Amino acid sequence: MSGVPALTSGIPRSHEVSLLLAGGLCLLPFLLPWHQPPILSFQAEWLAASIGIAAALAALIGAGGGVPVAIPRPARWLIAFALFLAAQSLVGKPVYPQLPLLGALYVVYAVLLIWLGAQLAKSSGPERAATVLATCLLAGALANAAAGLIQFYHRPLLLENIIAELHRGSGAYGNIAQSNLYANYLALGATALLFLWRRRSLRSVYALAAALLLAWAGALSGSRSALLYALWLGVLAMLSARMQAGNELGRVRFATYAVAGMMLAAQVAIPWLNDALQLGNSSRGAFERLAAIAGAHSEARSTAWLLALRVFAAAPLTGVGVGGFAGAAFELGLAAEMTPGGVWTSPHNLPLHLLAETGFLGAFLALAGLGTWCWQAARRYLLAQHPVLWWSIAATGIELIHSMFEYPLWNAHFLGITALMMGLGAAPGMRSGTVSRRGRTLAALLCVLLALALALLLRDYLRLDATRATGTSLTLASAADAERDAAVMHKLTRGPLAPMAELRIFLGLPLNRGELAARLAMSARVARYHPSGAVIARRVVFLALDGQAAEARRLLSHAMHAFPHQCKASVLILEHSLAADRAAIEPLLAVARSAAGPECS
Repeated sequence: MSGVPALTSGIPRSHEVSLLLAGGLCLLPFLLPWHQPPILSFQAEWLAASIGIAAALAALIGAGGGVPVAIPRPARWLIAFALFLAAQSLVGKPVYPQLPLLGALYVVYAVLLIWLGAQLAKSSGPERAATVLATCLLAGALANAAAGLIQFYHRPLLLENIIAELHRGSGAYGNIAQSNLYANYLALGATALLFLWRRRSLRSVYALAAALLLAWAGALSGSRSALLYALWLGVLAMLSARMQAGNELGRVRFATYAVAGMMLAAQVAIPWLNDALQLGNSSRGAFERLAAIAGAHSEARSTAWLLALRVFAAAPLTGVGVGGFAGAAFELGLAAEMTPGGVWTSPHNLPLHLLAETGFLGAFLALAGLGTWCWQAARRYLLAQHPVLWWSIAATGIELIHSMFEYPLWNAHFLGITALMMGLGAAPGMRSGTVSRRGRTLAALLCVLLALALALLLRDYLRLDATRATGTSLTLASAADAERDAAVMHKLTRGPLAPMAELRIFLGLPLNRGELAARLAMSARVARYHPSGAVIARRVVFLALDGQAAEARRLLSHAMHAFPHQCKASVLILEHSLAADRAAIEPLLAVARSAAGPECS
């Protein structure tokens, strides 16, 4: 593989720094092995956002040399969407105003990196920019593939701080901590591999070995989305065959078909080999999981889609607000198959999620941006089948496919890669001096805004991580320390992480009449944001203590239907509250026990 420094030679130093930082965004956040509560992906997302801002600032310094670009047209739709989200936090009725503001910051981050991708293509040349990014992306994918193999078969104690621990019964996930996102990243690495091989930056023997490693690791993930990525590569190869001719292009099509075939074959061969030799962790392959498509998880996803449509129908213009899907879905009636793995905060489909939480207006703005990019990229590729544009379409297509079944764009490190790929493939906008200055000024303002937000998020996250236990529950900490940490937690309820802080505080509140009005208000907010069995059971207690017996009974019956597997925990919460008001709680306890059956009595 060609070295990155050689790839960036001959361009101004600020552009070189920007390009290498953008490459680091495609690599470094995906190598972190630490994924702990309160936010499992915080370190990776924060690092990705920091690197992205630094890359944009370096590009802005270089843009003064005469090669700035305007904000690409797809990103302008996203700017309008960010403004819509900001307005929703001010004049709408979101669960927490912080949630649409954070959503707006994610969109602003995407806009900045779309601009950055277009700027890198202009300043460094699309081939150089794409080659550096592809090199870093492939390096990260291969490192994660190797980590996944070691993790799945046996992680030695020596590597415990380098490779994440594998949960029992789970497929491999490398250092990404989620099998579906892991399969996504490996597929992105496969597209980078094909691009580099096509550019002759990677020898065929090395490319073959890398493809085998990526396919093997993808099969260990057990993610059904890996099958879709292989089919997507096959579709791209088939379309290329109809549009192009020639020995070189035939060679590229054959390589694309070969990589897709390896990915599919590995999904059959690797699980069989593991079972035959009794190797590694006990988990299911993608085809085995696909065969169980009528199982609970598949039904849960289709049920969530239908619920999202019902939520949209209830608030079609502006939606229920960012972060409001979970609570709205609970009120409409969660099916039991949706709740064993926790609360569904998303219907696992990007258009439906946007429709449910932002309504027609928000969904139109966001999807118009994505649709504009897809239309422009497809039209340009029909005119000239450029390798960089092919890679941009292939990589962005993987993220959009995954967004139909999960929510990868809710993760800043995956959103960053997607935005960079969109920027590389964006149609060139106007580049007059006035427009360039406006674009440069807007990009600088976005950098400042995001940098301030990142500093605030890091401060509050560190406080939340340090005080979430001692400040919200009974611990061995001294009374003075517990009181101090409780005060910190209450301060956090006014910051960007307010939803998580209030959830922790609410779950630790004593089940009595103290400050009952404030606790009822908090329970209403938390139940809309995260309607878990424990949250609903606690809200039922406070409603009963407030004399709202009918509403408490309705909510409890609703919860026992939605969370039958949590019936014992719900009954235990009600039992703990008997001391506060036995007359108010005992009827509810009888309802809970009768609804759940004898196993919960």
